Amino acid sequence: MQSLWRLLPPKVRQFFEDGPETVILSGMPPEDLLYRIYASFGETFSMSPGSAQGNVIGSTIRVRWKCPYMRDDFEPLFRGRVEAAEGGSRIVGCMSHNRFVQGFMAFYCGVILLFSLLMVWTVIIPLGGWGLLWLANALFSFGDHFYPGRRESIIEHLRVCAARPFTDLPP
Repeated sequence: MQSLWRLLPPKVRQFFEDGPETVILSGMPPEDLLYRIYASFGETFSMSPGSAQGNVIGSTIRVRWKCPYMRDDFEPLFRGRVEAAEGGSRIVGCMSHNRFVQGFMAFYCGVILLFSLLMVWTVIIPLGGWGLLWLANALFSFGDHFYPGRRESIIEHLRVCAARPFTDLPP
């Protein structure tokens, strides 16, 4: 199974894998940090166009960088939680994608691979399936090329939320 996983194009494989764990430390209590993150949605703290969008439910957070020019269901999403830590709190999470979109892509890739394996006795059908997977890879590359830095903007946004003074927030 691991060898089949390596046959997927790199961007498609990366789409299904969660990124490395990210930890952001803050000197404020968890409740204040959660409120700051919630209040910051719709604001821009970065040079890239767009704004942070997401939700806060309990101590869990989901943050995505919303492009002002287009809708992108394949955009990266930060999934994490705010925990109490010594001297304040910390945000612990990782980059991922929307689970519904991941499920759709898993079905799409699975059907292509299954059909290609069932028709392996022909040469054109498996090559066509391989080409469809590389087409999906090209679409991911297209989004990353024309709207770069979304992952970095999310992390920067969370770092600014964790560091800025409480008086800077709107009432």
